[in-house]
Amino acid sequence: MATGSRSITGMLLCRAGHHRVAFSAHEVATIESPSTFGGQAGAACQAFGSSTGAERILVAASGEAVGVDALEIDSEPFALLPAPALLERVAGGSLRGFVQVRGALWPLMSLVDFGRFLAPSAREAA
Repeated sequence: MATGSRSITGMLLCRAGHHRVAFSAHEVATIESPSTFGGQAGAACQAFGSSTGAERILVAASGEAVGVDALEIDSEPFALLPAPALLERVAGGSLRGFVQVRGALWPLMSLVDFGRFLAPSAREAA
């Protein structure tokens, strides 16, 4: 996704408990299982106040990671709706906007920033 772009192509549509969250596919270097990743990722469901365990770990090239319960890859282009200014600092500034997929809004998050926000060491320092 280019800066100033009004659309996004290639997303991972993820579930975190009963909640939805999306990531740009180009941010994901690997998808790991929790057992191979060693428990070093925060789970997306924590951002929604839930504590279920993650089934998949999305890992950025820089090492930040986010655990999700389920994921699906979508290669269709979608309009990127901007995040309201009121929400700019949500989840450590990781909210990039919203996409509408199959009639539902999905928050589009930065994998790197959301991973840092959810990281166990970041939570302990806060």
